[in-house]
Amino acid sequence: MTQDNEKTIGVGAEYTENTVEGARSALTMTSKNIQAIAGEMLEISKQSFDHATQTMEKLRKARGVDEIVAIQTNFVREVFEHATQHARKFSELMTAFPTQITETYRDAWLRSMDTTVKATETASKTAKDNIARAAEATRKASDIFERAKSA
Repeated sequence: MTQDNEKTIGVGAEYTENTVEGARSALTMTSKNIQAIAGEMLEISKQSFDHATQTMEKLRKARGVDEIVAIQTNFVREVFEHATQHARKFSELMTAFPTQITETYRDAWLRSMDTTVKATETASKTAKDNIARAAEATRKASDIFERAKSA
C-alpha cells in the first residue's frame, strides 16, 4: 500500500471519528437537557407536595373560619407564585435546549465537512500521482517497445 493510499485511509478514519464524536456530543447534550428538565419536574413535585402537606397541617390546627380562609388564600397565592417561578425556569430550559442541540449538530457538521474536504484533497492528490505514475510507466513501455521495434 502506498503512502498516499494510507493517508487517504487515515483521513477517512478521521472523518468517521469526527462523525461519531459529533453524534456522541449531540446525544450527551440532549441527555443533559432532558435530565435538567426531569430534575426541575421532580423539584416542582417535591415542593408542591411539601407545600400541600404544610397547608393541610395549618388547616388542621386552624381555630376558626377566618383562619381557614386566610390559610387557603395564602396557599392559592403561593401556588401561583411557585407556578410562575417554575414556568420561568422551564422557559429558560426549553429555550436553551434547541439552541444547544443546534450548536452541537452544527459543530459536528462543520468538523465532518472539514474532514470531507481534507479527504477529497488527499484522494485527488493520490489519484493525480497514480495517473502520473501510470503515464510514466506507459511512456517507458512505449519507449522500450519502439527501441525493440527499431532494433
